Amino acid sequence: MKRRAAREIAFKLTYEMVMTGQFNAETRDELLSDDADSDSINYINDLTTGIAEHIDELNALIIKYAKGYEYDRIYKTDLALLLLACYEIKFTDTPEAVVVNEVVEIAKTYSDVKSHAFINGILASVIKEVTSG
Repeated sequence: MKRRAAREIAFKLTYEMVMTGQFNAETRDELLSDDADSDSINYINDLTTGIAEHIDELNALIIKYAKGYEYDRIYKTDLALLLLACYEIKFTDTPEAVVVNEVVEIAKTYSDVKSHAFINGILASVIKEVTSG
């Protein structure tokens, strides 16, 4: 399974968590295809576990940079993508440009027409903060 497909599954699981308040292993198992290798499964599990462990910190980061937007009014799809991207930027060694590019592409598929610009703007600020200190 390619990394992008694994990231998309992690996004869908994060979206479900945003909507229900928890990750669901049953949903993960349903989303995994037959070509899911152990690296992809570990990657998905690491992302979802990491997001759950750092949810308060990630939400605070999103709130900090979503200027002019109330947290409760952010589209849930965008919020799931922001949580995923912020976690990867802050806690993994995945290059920031890769994370932003992939999340923006997922936003173009699953969210509003203007969401990718909103997400890109917040992530640019997050990257500045993370890389500067």
